[in-house]
Amino acid sequence: MRKTVLLALALCMVLLASLGAQAFEMTIVHVNDIHSHLEACPGKLSFGGEGTYVNLGGWDRLKAKVDQVRANRKNVALLHAGDAVQGTLYFTKYKGKPEMEFMNLLGFDAMVLGNHEFDKGPQVLADFLGYARFPLLSANANTDAVKKLKAEVRPYTILEYNGEKVGVIGLTLKDTAVVSSPAPVSFADEAATARKYVAELEGKGIDKIIALTHLGYDRDLALAREVPGIDVIVGGHSHSLLDGVDDLAALGLRGSGLYPTVVKGSDGNDVYVVTSWEWAKAVGVLDLVFDGKGHVTRCGGNAVLLLSDSFRRKNAEGQKVELEGAERQKVYDIIAASPVAEVVASDKAAVELLAPYKAGIEAMRSEVIGEAAESLPHIRVPGVNTDGLSMPQGSYIAPLVCDSMLWKVNSVGMKVDMALQNAGGVRVDVPQGKITVGTAYTLMPFGNTLAVLGLTGAEFRAALETGATRGGGAFSYVAGARYTVDMNRPEGSRVTSVEVNKDGAWQPLKDDAAYRVVTNAYIAEGGDGYEVLKKAAGYRCDTGFVDAQAFMDYVRKVRVLKRPASTGITFIPKK
Repeated sequence: MRKTVLLALALCMVLLASLGAQAFEMTIVHVNDIHSHLEACPGKLSFGGEGTYVNLGGWDRLKAKVDQVRANRKNVALLHAGDAVQGTLYFTKYKGKPEMEFMNLLGFDAMVLGNHEFDKGPQVLADFLGYARFPLLSANANTDAVKKLKAEVRPYTILEYNGEKVGVIGLTLKDTAVVSSPAPVSFADEAATARKYVAELEGKGIDKIIALTHLGYDRDLALAREVPGIDVIVGGHSHSLLDGVDDLAALGLRGSGLYPTVVKGSDGNDVYVVTSWEWAKAVGVLDLVFDGKGHVTRCGGNAVLLLSDSFRRKNAEGQKVELEGAERQKVYDIIAASPVAEVVASDKAAVELLAPYKAGIEAMRSEVIGEAAESLPHIRVPGVNTDGLSMPQGSYIAPLVCDSMLWKVNSVGMKVDMALQNAGGVRVDVPQGKITVGTAYTLMPFGNTLAVLGLTGAEFRAALETGATRGGGAFSYVAGARYTVDMNRPEGSRVTSVEVNKDGAWQPLKDDAAYRVVTNAYIAEGGDGYEVLKKAAGYRCDTGFVDAQAFMDYVRKVRVLKRPASTGITFIPKK
């Protein structure tokens, strides 16, 4: 009897050991939408209800955090969900080389191409991808017509950890054909492409599959529901910040959903969707356990804010001063208790890599051209921004950009009535204080020229409807006009009134009247879905004026920018 019991126990132990051996643990560290922000970004958080100025991100802290995770976890995959470039003077001057070199330094395992990778065309993209020493993915991009790019980009990569294989499929936003300049590269349907390559990986015996996407949070959720076989989606494009229920709110931030967001797939299995905000201000750390059949049995983690060791608040004179003593300790205690914030030291190797590039743009960045009398926050669609600031009329800086466009073309006698700007063409807030050349090029980094179009009133109204329907970066800001948009109405009829300023008086827009409108060349050619502008048969002139330069000329003229009394938008949100 004793021998039987001992034999049974031994068999149980062998069975348990066998089951344990089948479990596979891994950690995904991920970033997205860094947009050439190689240095830390200023921000504002709340600690114990007190607004506090901080510095977030920077590749020096990202490198240190990645090293920390690798030192404390096994089987780590470092992934980038697209839009590595385009957004600061670093890309304006160096065209992607430092971004790729930083990714080499950190040892990325894969990156999916985002839409902004194509902003300067596929040849420029191929040039800077040539510096990369890691897999570059986009399963749905047809690069056959660009041989140099085709040689750099693959549909998926397979990561291997002690015999365990994990497939990573890259998917790029199909709308890249509209929102960037990829021609002759084209993009297939994302879901259909995912099904194809999931099947191909499964045919190779790989049952752990990650979709590395640049589609946006909502599309990621749809992909999770539609395509069986995907275990995890690591996404980008929408700049979404995810967390637990209250963790971000405790720091004065607003999350877009849970980290991870769990979606029931079409095969009945859970799919875990994550993304990690923007500009390397946060890094996602997702811990996973797979069973022997490739199903996720445990999943958890956070998008962690990367903080420098600097915390400032305004004193009685309105000056930002560093916290000391007990107040500083309170901040440390709050951060120590938070699962979504961490003070991270700089990595020496990253600082050294950045130094020559930083020196190269310093002179360009520092020339002062004017000042902002108060902060000029940017929000794409009217509502509440990430810092919790209510902005029911939308962006405060985008209408001033429109003013600069209208002023520039009329300063040379073009007699233009209105300006139209897509929200995504304006990239950042403008803080109170000095405005520099660097501010202008960070605000509008795409090098767009100003185009003047002859439009009917009906075409202009249709353009505003495009912005209201597509939302996000396509949303329309204006100068020389004002309009009401009611999001409770059906698509195509949300713009309920439009007025044009003629000789200082507001007049209703006339659908059959002719107007001249200045916009940027990108949406003039149909970017962001503005097909009505591309197809307009009237007057068309690319002025050659660069948008950032026009803004700089405007700031030099007016010297001081103030928040507009009205942004020109009356926005009625969906009930």
